[in-house]
Amino acid sequence: MTAVGLITEYNPFHNGHAYHLKQAKLVSGADTVVAVMSGNFVQRGVPAIFDKWRRTEFALAGGVDVVYELPFAFAVQPAHIFANGAVQILAAAGVDAIAFGAEHADWDFMALALAAKEAVADADEFHNYNQTFATSFNTVLKAKVGVELTEPNDLLGFSYATAIIELGLADQLQLYAIQREAAQYHDETATDATIASATAVRAMIDTADPKLADYVGANAAKLMAVGAQTKAWATTWFPLLRYKVLTTPNAQLEQLYQLNDGLAYRLYEVLDRLEDTQDAEQAWADFMTAYKSKRYTYARIQRSLLYTILNVTDQEMQVGLANPYLRVLGSSPRGRHFINAHRDSGTLPIVHKVTSADINGLIKLDYRAGRLYQLLAKPTWQNVRQDTGRIPVMKEETKE
Repeated sequence: MTAVGLITEYNPFHNGHAYHLKQAKLVSGADTVVAVMSGNFVQRGVPAIFDKWRRTEFALAGGVDVVYELPFAFAVQPAHIFANGAVQILAAAGVDAIAFGAEHADWDFMALALAAKEAVADADEFHNYNQTFATSFNTVLKAKVGVELTEPNDLLGFSYATAIIELGLADQLQLYAIQREAAQYHDETATDATIASATAVRAMIDTADPKLADYVGANAAKLMAVGAQTKAWATTWFPLLRYKVLTTPNAQLEQLYQLNDGLAYRLYEVLDRLEDTQDAEQAWADFMTAYKSKRYTYARIQRSLLYTILNVTDQEMQVGLANPYLRVLGSSPRGRHFINAHRDSGTLPIVHKVTSADINGLIKLDYRAGRLYQLLAKPTWQNVRQDTGRIPVMKEETKE
């Protein structure tokens, strides 16, 4: 039994993901598909449109055999940390290869990662605080290697290759790039008859677009028709942020993850000066305009705001990053066979039924994130607990 690993958010699962899954099996020759998927919050620091359990159901229906959770400590992070955690989990699970979508699938990402590591080792271009780290990095990369990582999936692929090298897994894992087709990551509307970006699919869900079934399948479209599980950020999440910041001493804010280098004080000052308005969307936009700087990307800022709402301290995050684990969210019959075959060879702790020890230990951040997700869910979903009392989704054998 051979397995190919996919690093995903499935926010939500759509035809493009189904295409990627089929191509991953084709290029790798694997018979089993193992996905590691972000939990209730995605990389850019916002709640997933559906919780991790519903997204697992969609993934299994789409052909994935095992879904592991990517812990919050890795899931809501820049590409290199996101990739490091995902690669660790897939390697520990027992996959033979990792496949990913890319804008430039013809690139040799392993060779690029090795060359880049050498090129930037002694570079001194990272001291320009008037630009983001990504901009500085690409300046060095373009000068030394000849390419720029400006597309999101290329950047993730590069990060996966780098993680494989840094974790010493180059002899254990093959890495396959699959050309991204039809839709690009940031496309806000569908330009193809059957494949749209996740951004465009979420917009269809929000507007109850009758064409949604063309991009996610009829069965999934019926389930997605209820709309997003959580309430809007500007009207619900942002007020929590304002309350948290304006009632917390600066010394405590500075203990939160990524609120260093004067950001805690800046965050307080911007929120304190923000004019009250009845238009929640405008208030959110005004805040981001005032808070954003050339040094930090919008994604970096958004993630730090989520850490603030969740009260994630730097110490808690470092503990989380040092302690990845395996937690199965769902599996097919083939997937359960894969899990059993690798049960004794795993190198990471396994979380089964969540205990009080887990809540205060391994899944501390994920449990807190799940409770917040549940708290701010729409009424239909507010009694749906995210961790305690939950067991993996079991897809049964399909009868022909």
